[in-house]
Amino acid sequence: MIAASEVRDRLALAYEFCQRALQEPPFPQIVARLGDHANPSTAFQLLTQVTMYASPDALRALCASVEVNPEDHAAERALLMLASQHASTQVPALPVSERVKELFAEEFEFFANPGPVWMPQLGKDNVRFREAARIATLRRFPAGQFQWELDGVPRSWLWKTQSSMKLLRHVLLKMGGFSPTWEFHTNARRKNKGILTEKQACLSFYRGAKSMEKQPNIRAFMSTSWFYSESAAQISPHLAWLRTLPQSGGAQIFELGLAAEDSGFLIGSVERRKAYEEGRYHPRIACVLWARKDFIAWATQHPEYDL
Repeated sequence: MIAASEVRDRLALAYEFCQRALQEPPFPQIVARLGDHANPSTAFQLLTQVTMYASPDALRALCASVEVNPEDHAAERALLMLASQHASTQVPALPVSERVKELFAEEFEFFANPGPVWMPQLGKDNVRFREAARIATLRRFPAGQFQWELDGVPRSWLWKTQSSMKLLRHVLLKMGGFSPTWEFHTNARRKNKGILTEKQACLSFYRGAKSMEKQPNIRAFMSTSWFYSESAAQISPHLAWLRTLPQSGGAQIFELGLAAEDSGFLIGSVERRKAYEEGRYHPRIACVLWARKDFIAWATQHPEYDL
């Protein structure tokens, strides 16, 4: 268990990492051109407009107007670091576990030094930049292998699943309503990139559950992917734990229809791709709904994941 004082020290260090990086070329020139947006709180406010699907026109225009070399994405990276400086002062008061707060500090440090592999992915129109912007503005919460964002169960799922009454009963009786929920997403920068491991998933779930304890309005853990479906477990038995782990803690899984070809099931397995091309595998999307009470109870039973 990490102490609150250690977290504050780590956040202060992340702030300094960003400060030092902003003093290195080409950032002084970029910051000078940012005008009012060179202020950490103003940069933070601008990035709050970044959604899961798009960056606002104002941000796109600002980056285009101040860039020295567009391929470096230095304007976007400067805004991420400035916003992170503002966010680092807000993190200690967040109603989440101390470990999640520490992981925010790790993310802020990454923005200061993303490295050559990640730098090209931090452009304003890239999904990874949009994820980073939501982390820097405290709307996407790092938990290790998975991250979460505030969301709710779409009512359209009632028409997508063949178990609509079961889904409705679970939402109304177990969860107490459609929203708010926390939707968990795979972390693109996770350890063991390219695979998902049960231990790392448990660590993420534990951090999420301990954070959920601090926010009594959150109704459930929610996650949607092809790898939760029964068809995925059948074609790739090594992924079966992705279903059985939450189910062992009381979660319900609902199939939502066929998965799009770009949803990721063709990545990472020659056998899965071959089965799909031969018509032996029909990938489906499934959602996990893990009601608050059950999710927290699971974490209480697994203190070994308090890492």
